[in-house]
Amino acid sequence: MAVRTRLARVAAGAVALTFVVSACSDDGSGDDGSGDGATSSTSTPRRAKPSDTTAPIKDAALAAGSVVVTRTTTSGSDADDTTHEEIEVELTEPPSGRVLHVGEEIWTLDVVDGVGYLKDQTARKSNNRWTRLSAAETTERLEDVTLDGLLGHLDNATKVTKTEKATVAAQAATCHTLALGPDPDADAGDGPPPQSARICVDGDRRPLELVVTAGDEVTTSVFTGWGSAVEAIAPPPNLVGKG
Repeated sequence: MAVRTRLARVAAGAVALTFVVSACSDDGSGDDGSGDGATSSTSTPRRAKPSDTTAPIKDAALAAGSVVVTRTTTSGSDADDTTHEEIEVELTEPPSGRVLHVGEEIWTLDVVDGVGYLKDQTARKSNNRWTRLSAAETTERLEDVTLDGLLGHLDNATKVTKTEKATVAAQAATCHTLALGPDPDADAGDGPPPQSARICVDGDRRPLELVVTAGDEVTTSVFTGWGSAVEAIAPPPNLVGKG
């Protein structure tokens, strides 16, 4: 009888110990990863952000240093609302570059080491003469052809909706379709039109083509000549007047 009594006591002690261990494992410090003493190797994958895709593209463009761009903007089906630009620019400070702008206005801009010269051919305002621009005027004219002017739409990406392989200008490319947030410079009015973009890049992540759609306005930029020397030459002094 004494042996049976001792066995019963041992069994009862084992049951009690089991309950204590179970209570300790449920106090939030177990292997479920929720406590300070978690030892679980599982973790939630980091959600990709649009900047994970777009930031390296801008970095690659800046690293190249210069680019040639053909940019065309159309609004609806009205051919009169088409603007075409031929751009050759250094993405450095001070900038140098050349811009031919053809649309409602027609002008040529040459910038040499940050000094701007404008020849305005709108309604024959210029008779082959150039105007030297002030620093503020030069900066204003260059706003759309700096790195942010060319690729700033990428900063408004809220989501990468699609990534696919394609051939662009006879080159193998990776193309990303992006949903864009509202343009911060747009007039609120009845609300900004929905915006999207499709950016195609080469194997070095340098842009080959960017198509931005905002309502019925479509802007297409084609990029070539990454890293090429920019031939920006100041016009002859005898053809330059003061602004």
